Amino acid sequence: MRTPFSSHLLIIAFLLGGCAAPMGAPDTDADRRISEMQQNQQELTRRVEGLASEVANLRRQVSSQQQWINSLQRSPVAEKDTASGEMTGSPPSPFFSSPEKSTAVSPTSATELYLTAFSDYASGRYSQAIEGFQEFLRAYPDNEYAGNAQYWIGECYYAQQDYEQAAAAFRQVAENFPDSVRAPEALFKAATALQRQGRPDQAREVLRILRQRYPQSDAAQKEVKGL
Repeated sequence: MRTPFSSHLLIIAFLLGGCAAPMGAPDTDADRRISEMQQNQQELTRRVEGLASEVANLRRQVSSQQQWINSLQRSPVAEKDTASGEMTGSPPSPFFSSPEKSTAVSPTSATELYLTAFSDYASGRYSQAIEGFQEFLRAYPDNEYAGNAQYWIGECYYAQQDYEQAAAAFRQVAENFPDSVRAPEALFKAATALQRQGRPDQAREVLRILRQRYPQSDAAQKEVKGL
């Protein structure tokens, strides 16, 4: 016959035994989900910061160009008749030359085209954004924002989880616009896209190139998860 004391011990042992397994077993699935959420949050924060910086730069550019246009409108070209009846004056601006003499366009066209594509990207219209940035690059391959446009093409593909196209687009930033401020981050994103494709060896090679070319950049100090 069991005593009340021994019965209490059995109950306590049973409770402890039932709790031991769940407390000691690691919940790897929950850890994985938490890690993915943290990674997605970091990626979202980085994208928001990049968008804010891009918009600020574009606003400054638009403001500067508008001031330039206003100054031209306030200072018309002085003309006068010569003895032969010809008109003379200051040389016309190449932006306002006739189409037959120049292929130049309005100074705001490049900015407007870029802003339209960027607005599509920010709104999640990635296919339209890719087309817009590609059109921008065809029309203005030497524009100061050409490297940025190529970078955002990569971001559009990355957002669509087309990692193969994303990696190729990001690598073109470093290849075609090596002096662009986006080049280091583009190489890092290329490595990330390659890793997502299951190509770790190529991802490591891109990281090696990044750290060799841009050793002082913030991107060179980062690590790709899983490598």
